[in-house]
Amino acid sequence: MPSNPEIKQWADELDRLLQKAAAVRAADDPARIVAVQKELRKFKQDSPDYADALDAQATLAIFDLDLSVTEEAVGRIKERAAELYRLTKLIAGISEEANANAAVLNGSLAIKAIDAATSAILSFKKLRDELSATKPDEMAIAAQIDDVLVAVQGLRNKLENA
Repeated sequence: MPSNPEIKQWADELDRLLQKAAAVRAADDPARIVAVQKELRKFKQDSPDYADALDAQATLAIFDLDLSVTEEAVGRIKERAAELYRLTKLIAGISEEANANAAVLNGSLAIKAIDAATSAILSFKKLRDELSATKPDEMAIAAQIDDVLVAVQGLRNKLENA
């Protein structure tokens, strides 16, 4: 499983690109929009295999840049940042506790934890999809959602191999 600093570096890079995407979309500069879309595609190519959730957010940001309504596009990009932040905080405690207890898990507890992690991944994705563009306080959360999804997936993988 990748280390938390590695995940954080990739999430920080995506956050930087999302902020840049929001700015260029708000400026409505087609040349800069295309340039940021290329940067997001390069992010997806360069990111490691364990960053699939980050890649999904980069893809969605590419699509958001194509939206015709500037306010909606900026709102959606900001939502991704806010959701990612909120979920990262939420999963941090779960991840630390699971890492500390991974050695003592027996078969039935491990299966329950794996099921819970799978359920959490699905829930986080649903929550991300249901974010409202009218809640600016969720901006920081959306910036970290992919980091959380990667962390939960990594935790689930660790439990499966324990």
